[in-house]
Amino acid sequence: MNEEIKNDLKLDKKKKKKRMLIGILIVTVLAAISYVLLENPQIFETKKDKSPTSMYSDKLYSYVFYPSDYSLDVTKDETYMGYDRLLHYKSGNVTIDVSEEDAADYNDAVAFFVEYFRTVIAGDADTYNTYFTDAYYESADPYGRFAPQMLYDMLIEQLSENTTDDGVTRWGFNVSYKIHRNDGSFRNDLPSDASKKLYFELVGDKSGFVQIDRITYYK
Repeated sequence: MNEEIKNDLKLDKKKKKKRMLIGILIVTVLAAISYVLLENPQIFETKKDKSPTSMYSDKLYSYVFYPSDYSLDVTKDETYMGYDRLLHYKSGNVTIDVSEEDAADYNDAVAFFVEYFRTVIAGDADTYNTYFTDAYYESADPYGRFAPQMLYDMLIEQLSENTTDDGVTRWGFNVSYKIHRNDGSFRNDLPSDASKKLYFELVGDKSGFVQIDRITYYK
């Protein structure tokens, strides 16, 4: 066998070996990628478009929401109407069911929450946007709109109440509720029929005018 043929055979072997190494490298990389994706499924969770968004969160979540129905009549949903739609007010060890009719029997903050939840259920964003102080809007934007929301299991727990000499009262409340068939237009930070406890700080004047000054998540 002459020297030229030997050189050709050596070159062919080198090419085959190189192709084999490249193939092994590709398989190894693909296997590693597959392992990472399987162990970390959140990597390929799709982020939603920035509409709808939520006053309660500056994050976008990958929950699957129901279609928004801005003309929704919540009373037509038989499942929702069978849920507990009363407002439960907890103060100390006592929990009371508060209706719209007897809201005035409690403090101004409780009466405010009755109106607050009624407005959310109605999908009245314009009125809802008036429930917040200027200080609140320094770090949040008002809603353009949101669809009627099927809220239930509504619980407000009063944590504090302090009144200054000039008649200004501040309240601290834990607030939680669930949304049946959540469409994401009001809360895009939780899935349907789930809740996340929030801390509300309310401020009211002598006349009984109450607004929300702060809403924060519990860590």
